[in-house]
Amino acid sequence: MKTSPDSWRYQVGIQNEWQNLEQNGGVWRHTGDARTPHVVLRSGLHSNGFIDTLQYLSVVSNLTRAADSQVAELLKVLDLPARVDWVVGSPMAGIPFATAVGIRLNAKHVGFTEKKGNTDLVCRFDMQPGARVLHIEEMSTTGGTPQRSINAVLAKNPDAQILPYVGAFLTRCSRKVPDLTSAEFVPVIDLTTLDVSFGQWRAAECPLCAMGSKVLTNPKKVWWSLLKNMHNPGSPIPDAEYAP
Repeated sequence: MKTSPDSWRYQVGIQNEWQNLEQNGGVWRHTGDARTPHVVLRSGLHSNGFIDTLQYLSVVSNLTRAADSQVAELLKVLDLPARVDWVVGSPMAGIPFATAVGIRLNAKHVGFTEKKGNTDLVCRFDMQPGARVLHIEEMSTTGGTPQRSINAVLAKNPDAQILPYVGAFLTRCSRKVPDLTSAEFVPVIDLTTLDVSFGQWRAAECPLCAMGSKVLTNPKKVWWSLLKNMHNPGSPIPDAEYAP
């Protein structure tokens, strides 16, 4: 199959974004050295890789470039210049990213959902009936968080019109996933397209545990020390928390 110019440009674009993310401290990989810990994901699975978009998108130049790229991808599917009344981000790193995207889309409002407990989300914004709402994520693995955010908006505003797309800076899943029933992803970086994947195992089946690697439970809180350890196995990770 021949590759169209548009698809070729997209492939080159996401490769550049992914490389920039890697080069600027947004990606951690286990080294294969038992002195290096591995991580436990929110799902409870153990993994040899982790991506922290929060630190990366906190740099304004990265945020603005990512928002520009997101809008370019959204414009391929959104029926614009039809209005976008609300752009909504889910907590936490999704909020500044959604705000930057909303400004570029000339949305009337930008908003966010908030955490309630460990997994529930709530919306406190009042939206006009028929308001066109676009959700934006910074990263998603299963689609569960944006769907909970959509549900929260509709619980507060049952007459809102949810647009059938969710913008995302990075996805680790396909564009259509079972956990995201109301929309499909429009990613900037699609790891499935780049054929980038990380291992995920149940604790009892984890090969890294078997080799003696400790299980780190708070990678985001010790991110920069974890990256240093990746390049220098055995270097200390202050404030690291490990599973028993």
